[in-house]
Amino acid sequence: MEGRVTAVHSSYCLVWAGESTVRCSLRGRLRHLSAQVTAGDLVRVSRRDGEYLIEEILPRKNFLIRPPVANVDLVVVVTAVTHPPIDLTYIDRILVHLESQDIDAVMCFNKADIEDPAEVRRLEDIYRKAGYDVVVTSALSGEGISELVGKMKGSNVVLAGASGVGKSKILSAITQEEISTGRLSKIRRGRHTTKGVTLYPVQGGAFIADTPGFSRLNVVECEPFTLAYYYREMMDLAPLCHFPRCLHKTEDSCAVREALSEGRIAPERYETYLALLDECLEREKHKYE
Repeated sequence: MEGRVTAVHSSYCLVWAGESTVRCSLRGRLRHLSAQVTAGDLVRVSRRDGEYLIEEILPRKNFLIRPPVANVDLVVVVTAVTHPPIDLTYIDRILVHLESQDIDAVMCFNKADIEDPAEVRRLEDIYRKAGYDVVVTSALSGEGISELVGKMKGSNVVLAGASGVGKSKILSAITQEEISTGRLSKIRRGRHTTKGVTLYPVQGGAFIADTPGFSRLNVVECEPFTLAYYYREMMDLAPLCHFPRCLHKTEDSCAVREALSEGRIAPERYETYLALLDECLEREKHKYE
């Protein structure tokens, strides 16, 4: 039978097969590949003498290196607004990374119970205009949780976002599992408490993982002039610019800058684009050093 790896331990894996989780060993010829088995992998499992064995690891459609999760369908990018303070460049860094791997994303503004509704609506508008689905939640009150679950149906889902934004609390609210959380530090940044990647089954055939590794995510490595193709609201405009390798920074006859001046691109998104573009340009400068 086929199943999905939900957790990897040093000597065995947990696999969701059918309607339950089974503990599986790796068949002898696969043991040397144990470091390559990761949460999210689809596998073929056999049962012999009461023991479950992983016979084959099926080909992956994608793989996130950090955090290590395979076959991701959807990433829910979770953020608060003031506690901790929102970092739009960090959020867009994640979204650019996902666009580069053709992984869909949903924006989730959490802690609605303590945030200014007007500011939440302003941020919602920025990302709806950019082309993303947006959900506003409160893990404490339950607001928006059922809507979020509805967007996960049948998907292998990763929660991503900065420490302290409430990812573990959202995960607990969805799965009814007790997920450890850390208190915010004095500088109002959270401490990571998730030790490894574990997938949890969710109603509707979905799986969801809380993953700490996105805090160390670098901007996608790409040529500077291609960065705009990873911004949804810019990707169709970039080919219309007068210069084929337009950076949309100071060039004349730039379709992106024209859309910005007309209000079709949010200034906040354009500012993060410029910040990530500077990183790309700096990397390009030192590429062969």
